[in-house]
Amino acid sequence: MKHTKKAAAFLAFVLAFALLLAACGAPASGSGAAGGVYTQSAQGNNGPVTVEVEIADGAVTRVEVVENSETEGIADKPIAEIPAWIVENQSLAVDAVSGATNTSNAIVEAVALCLEEAGLDAEEWKSRTVEVQHQAKEDVTCDTVVVGAGGAGMRVALELADNGQNVILVEKQSMVGGATSLAATYFVAVDTTYQQEDGMKISIDDYVAQTAETNPDIDSDRLRLLLENSQESLDWLNGLGTNITRALSNYQVATEDGSSLGAAIVKAMSGALEHSTVDLRLDTEAVEILTEDGAVTGVRVRDAGDEYAVRADAVVLATGGFVSGEEAVEKYAPEWAGLPSTSAAGSTGEMIGLVEQIGGVLSNMDVVRLNPSVHSENGVNSSLSAARAEGGIIVNQQGLRFCNDYYPDYTTLSKWMVEQEGDYVYILIDQTAMDNSKRLQGFKDMGYFLEADTLEELAEKMNVPADNLVKTVEAYQEAVRTGVDEFGRTNNLSIDFSNPPYYAVTTSPGLQVSLGGILVDDSLRVQKQDGTSFDNLYAVGECADDGLFGCAPTNINITFGKMVADEILAK
Repeated sequence: MKHTKKAAAFLAFVLAFALLLAACGAPASGSGAAGGVYTQSAQGNNGPVTVEVEIADGAVTRVEVVENSETEGIADKPIAEIPAWIVENQSLAVDAVSGATNTSNAIVEAVALCLEEAGLDAEEWKSRTVEVQHQAKEDVTCDTVVVGAGGAGMRVALELADNGQNVILVEKQSMVGGATSLAATYFVAVDTTYQQEDGMKISIDDYVAQTAETNPDIDSDRLRLLLENSQESLDWLNGLGTNITRALSNYQVATEDGSSLGAAIVKAMSGALEHSTVDLRLDTEAVEILTEDGAVTGVRVRDAGDEYAVRADAVVLATGGFVSGEEAVEKYAPEWAGLPSTSAAGSTGEMIGLVEQIGGVLSNMDVVRLNPSVHSENGVNSSLSAARAEGGIIVNQQGLRFCNDYYPDYTTLSKWMVEQEGDYVYILIDQTAMDNSKRLQGFKDMGYFLEADTLEELAEKMNVPADNLVKTVEAYQEAVRTGVDEFGRTNNLSIDFSNPPYYAVTTSPGLQVSLGGILVDDSLRVQKQDGTSFDNLYAVGECADDGLFGCAPTNINITFGKMVADEILAK
């Protein structure tokens, strides 16, 4: 009997010990998941997006994006909001942030990988629907409605609000910025204090004459007006904290630290919006221009499936171009259909069609600007224009220069590139250029550049003849010393390739901006088919054909944005 009791006691001890061991090694109670902190990555727009996820008792208690190389300004909203949404709703059924789909999806996929690693069913988390309370919007009235919250739209709205107007600013994407967010390098301006201080002198009249020589269709008077007001625009931007003070050439001014021009502008202007009285409505798309007896009375907008009217005394269209819309490119500029676009996701051209429906005139719709500096990797198209802006040179697959690599007409430069053998050419820079540009450093971190300590080693990595590459660089070094270049380059002879390591990146043409658009008069009012203009309908920025053919897009947005506001306030 004693042996039986001892055996039973021993078995009970073994069972209890086994249960204890099982409890120590088991997933969190009732969850099927092991608690802890997990780190995973997924492909974003510019490279891997890495998240850190903390799990306890089968619940996600923290999500944080700990590393990424996404575009500043565009990726800010999904990086800030999606992790918080996942934690709050315990679901991965989150909608992508409009305009930042790749970044949004990368965050969700990286979190899903963390859940799987922890023993949770990521697909089940993706199927967890969350009921969102939605309140239908009613028709509203304001002094001015601005459609599109890129650089131009924000400038108009801020100026009007600062002068006491009741302004509604609608934007179909989930964040402000538009194509201005993607302005990589420089602000076109002439004879500013920054250029004067660095001895980079050219008069406005001389610059206008030179520009008109290469583009005889340009409206010289409007270009002169733009440049005469450039200093005021830079002063205004710098007053918001952009620090655009570094002269690159006699017609280019960049951020002092070489960071993204567009990101600096959008960050500063969006901050100003937050402290203004502007009624900003994101995820709100204009679907109709309202008219009554031929007069424009506002716009109809769509928000979360509901439509309502925004009636206003003045309507400003600042909706960007169309080169990111495949259907629009096929319709308006079929010659370039199929090329990759480096413009904003929202630049799809619907508003241009709406203007045509009410009798507005479209002009030069087949004229687009190509970006000669598009690098494609992992299905993502990135503009490497910063490499040219920092003094880089372009060589073909024989290691030879073939043109003025700083030629101001991007479309002509792109055509010269296409004429070369192979599907791509290279942009070359040295460490001096890399040190001057945070944007280039970011691309380097993403693995876009080939790198070598000698030109011979770089040529091997590029698979080009080393002798050709060395002779090409030596000839360019002589051009930098003498100021005389065999291809006629006179601007931005800023690096002499004396500071290794050396870098090369593949590049080919892509669509950058549309240069035609809604025809406007000298007051930037939309013109009608009969030659008159709508009294209170304005268009500014890339959506407008203002006669400048995008020769200074960021400047046009800021300077002409103020001009539109001044016109409205003067009435």
